[in-house]
Amino acid sequence: MRRSAPIGLSLAVAIVIATRLLAAEPTVSVWYRGSPPGQPRQDDLAVIRALGFNSVTWPSASAGGVADLRRMADIVGVGVQVRSESLPLTAVSAMRPHTAMDLPARDVAADDMPALVWRAVAHGTRVICFDPGPADGTGLQNEAGRPAPWVQMAKTIARQLSFNAKLFSDLRMGPPVSVLGPASPALDVVLMQDERSWVLFATNATRGRIKAIARLPPIVPAALWVNLLDGSQMSMLSQPVGPRWDLDLEAGAARVYVISKVEK
Repeated sequence: MRRSAPIGLSLAVAIVIATRLLAAEPTVSVWYRGSPPGQPRQDDLAVIRALGFNSVTWPSASAGGVADLRRMADIVGVGVQVRSESLPLTAVSAMRPHTAMDLPARDVAADDMPALVWRAVAHGTRVICFDPGPADGTGLQNEAGRPAPWVQMAKTIARQLSFNAKLFSDLRMGPPVSVLGPASPALDVVLMQDERSWVLFATNATRGRIKAIARLPPIVPAALWVNLLDGSQMSMLSQPVGPRWDLDLEAGAARVYVISKVEK
């Protein structure tokens, strides 16, 4: 009995933190360290904006360059965040609420990025920072001036988050989902809601295909759900104990389905 209080308190604190974080619109940012390090360059910020990113993250250790960075960023319409440390985004760390997390772009295959990012968003992270690592310039282009292999995936995720920003900012945790299949962190299924919609996040953080059965609470409709990421549709098997979803996720995949509450 003595051990239950701290566990319950920790869970309550985590829920409060996640609720507060979910009140903000999710943002995609890119780590930028200057060229040379500590010295921002106007051309670099223009490149970052042209490639589809509207926010940069600057190391607080280079505080001397912040004023110039903000001035230059205002010119091209890029937001600025200053942070003291990096918090790597992994399949496990994504399942706890954080204000911001960093995706090491050189170390994570582009096809594995959706599962990590959308899992983090589902659990309350509101700033996803793609980190190209130490680089001369932006780190977003190769020596030939072409975008790095991961940039297109990052742009796609940024566009999806921006387009659905209002929906994501209004989300709160929904009832739990029962899953018969691989345990987390391999597979993660989270049900969320706002006043008008149910939103279902499912992510596969493995290198292999995952099949599982997810049982949703009876209050949720089994009618046609729409995937916010690609517009595809999915329906569930309606059963008295609640909708049954036979899910099939390829390696590194993410699904973000939405349905109106009035469908019930």
